[in-house]
Amino acid sequence: MKRMIVPYKGIGNYSLYSSFEQIKKLLQKEGEVFVEEEWGNENGNDPVPWKIIRTNSKMNFFFAKDKLFKIYVENGFEGSLESGISIGTPMSEVLNLDAEIQYNDWEEDWNSPKGYWIEEKLDNNTVATITVFIKEVLDDDLFEKYEW
Repeated sequence: MKRMIVPYKGIGNYSLYSSFEQIKKLLQKEGEVFVEEEWGNENGNDPVPWKIIRTNSKMNFFFAKDKLFKIYVENGFEGSLESGISIGTPMSEVLNLDAEIQYNDWEEDWNSPKGYWIEEKLDNNTVATITVFIKEVLDDDLFEKYEW
């Protein structure tokens, strides 16, 4: 099933800011197989653990204080951004489709001001992952207040 990736909104029926239980129920309704994880977050000023849901359709959902703040998709995911960028798209094509995307040396990924990040598969210079997130992720101080 092809799903639309929408920056600052979500993917298909999966909306950012949703609760952990809302996403689990939707996954179950759609027959998605998934596993749950919990990660400590000792590096933050206010160490809030993150819950993660990983699906067999290669969608990964990240929650803090019961709110979905980030979704990333990886190899095997079927869907694309509105521009047509999807997993496996050559980076040369990505640069043509989004002239504003910039490489981030620190994170070693590509950041678009349109609201998404891309990791590149270095052996063939194609899109390996696409991440969408809530706007608060872009400001560490605002994000770590968890008032979103």
